[in-house]
Amino acid sequence: MIRNLLRFLGWVCLLVLLVSGVLALVYLLSERAQKVAIEQRVLDAVDAVREDGTTPRSVVDALDRLADQTVAVRGDVVLAPPPEPSATAPYGEPADRCGLKRLVNRGYSVGYDDALPAPRWSSYRVFPCKDVQLERPSSFRSDPRTSARVTTSEYVRSGYDRGHLAPNYAISVCYGEEAQKETFLLSNIVPQLHALNAGLWKDMEQRIMKRYVGRYGTVWVQVGPVFASPSTQKVGRIPVPVSFWMVISDYDEAVGGVRAIAYLVPHEEKWRDAELTRYVVSIRRLEELTGLDFFPQLPRPTQDRLESTPAPRAW
Repeated sequence: MIRNLLRFLGWVCLLVLLVSGVLALVYLLSERAQKVAIEQRVLDAVDAVREDGTTPRSVVDALDRLADQTVAVRGDVVLAPPPEPSATAPYGEPADRCGLKRLVNRGYSVGYDDALPAPRWSSYRVFPCKDVQLERPSSFRSDPRTSARVTTSEYVRSGYDRGHLAPNYAISVCYGEEAQKETFLLSNIVPQLHALNAGLWKDMEQRIMKRYVGRYGTVWVQVGPVFASPSTQKVGRIPVPVSFWMVISDYDEAVGGVRAIAYLVPHEEKWRDAELTRYVVSIRRLEELTGLDFFPQLPRPTQDRLESTPAPRAW
């Protein structure tokens, strides 16, 4: 009886090995598109564990490293010179035709449109550093560098949070208390629904600090709103975004190139979403929606390679 059971288990193990070997051979002989399709199926199962929210951090980290070996997550690395190490955005801040006012702070920069009045983009750089838990500042402040001089009272009883573009937490960890206070300047703030501000959007910001930085080292983040034209909804004189975008990039020194991923998130009440890939778009799509030109210091052919195709999957 036991011998028969062992023989059966042996045949099962052999069959599993044979099937695994065949699948591995098919994968190795496949074209890139086929490899990505196979990886997507496998990663769907992996993400059911790593994006569960209850999985231990050590397991999530291991699965993140596994996912990073796939073409679907790794994506394309475009050959480019190293970015300026201290720059808040690699290869230049988003360029525009509207003459935005560039406001430089300790940990981030903002492109501010006094005519709206609202920020159009914010850029910051994060990197591995010791985590700190600084007390959150108690108040927001008007920015005297703007002519609009938006005040915090304009948000009172509006139904919207004062949503950060450059986030309080990331800037405080990497740049300290004084830099953290500057994220509460109203030139860095837009109206944002509470569930999105405290839910999905916060999750995405935390993901960068808790997971991307540990995997990739220095990471550049550019973030901003998309406004309807003309704006149909306002908080007083401040337009309410219809969606929010985020562009994340890192430089691979081993390859000598840059890669980037872009997210576009509708402005809706959204507490959680484990499937971030549904929000992945091309950077060129964001340029169409915002009128901004990302990575303006790169040659146009390099921009085209980096911006034209969406990343295969969320990092």
